[in-house]
Amino acid sequence: MSEWNTTPRRVSGDARVAEADGPVGLGVPEDVFVHGDAVDGDLYVRDGEYVFTDVPTDHDASADDDASADTDASAGTSPAVQTAIEGSEDGYVERAGGDVVVDSEDVFVHHAGADRVDASGAEQVFADDTAQPTKPPAEYEVTVSGWQHEREARDPRDGVSVVGARNEIVVRELDHDATVYVVGWGNDVRVEGRDAEVSVFFVGRDNTVTVGPFLSAAVAAESGFDNNLDHEPVPASAVVQTTREEAHEQATFGRHKLTWQEPASDEEWCPNCGSKADAVIRRRQRDAFYVLGQPVRTYDEGGESFECEHCSRYDGPVSLTETERREALR
Repeated sequence: MSEWNTTPRRVSGDARVAEADGPVGLGVPEDVFVHGDAVDGDLYVRDGEYVFTDVPTDHDASADDDASADTDASAGTSPAVQTAIEGSEDGYVERAGGDVVVDSEDVFVHHAGADRVDASGAEQVFADDTAQPTKPPAEYEVTVSGWQHEREARDPRDGVSVVGARNEIVVRELDHDATVYVVGWGNDVRVEGRDAEVSVFFVGRDNTVTVGPFLSAAVAAESGFDNNLDHEPVPASAVVQTTREEAHEQATFGRHKLTWQEPASDEEWCPNCGSKADAVIRRRQRDAFYVLGQPVRTYDEGGESFECEHCSRYDGPVSLTETERREALR
């Protein structure tokens, strides 16, 4: 850990910078997480392995390819700190009224976490500025910070912001467009709902966002690696209009023409429209004389046909827009 030009305050466990005047030095052996609007100035990475940032950064990319590059050489450009804090685990920068200098293995910088990031002391920097969240993630209804927290929320306004590691968040009944913003590593966010779009921002590594089958989602930007956006498949029940049991409930006595659907779990491609599908079903028909729901004489048994979530005639809750449905049926 770096030498500071002032005697550091040492704490056991996590070290936090909150309501401190800068320049502030923060040294921890593990990770540093910088919150949104945390640093009223510049953030300097004195030494470390990886920097994941959603803030513009100064970094010599050529140093990444030079194994012999002295990444500590430029660390002297950082300001002399007035206050230094050292912890034995992770570090969190929540609010500092000036520049902050960090010395840590990995540094994760939230959107608007600082005016600028000087990452000249890092071995490698991950930064993706292809998109920016439309609203500061720190203002989202659901904000989680720390280690191994669990939280459930229902239809949160604007979205979800997670800062830290190994947090588990479940969002249910989302019915409007929202953003999931994840800073750190090993976080797991699950979003369930219907008829909404989810924009995902990753700042870090090994994070997973899983969305339900009736939501659309895309990664807007990824400042990191090994992050995953998973879509749950559409269940066959979303395409089935009438099950066999439901159809035969009507056939107590007499002649009936029945139609029902059942999952075709052995089909990966829809034989009807040719699309690769999550939910392929068989449509069956039978014209028979029934007694207590059991056919005792069959007059006609139509051949089976197939449908999937892309071409189903059932106008039920499948994950397609009306435009997609019209295109599929042309």
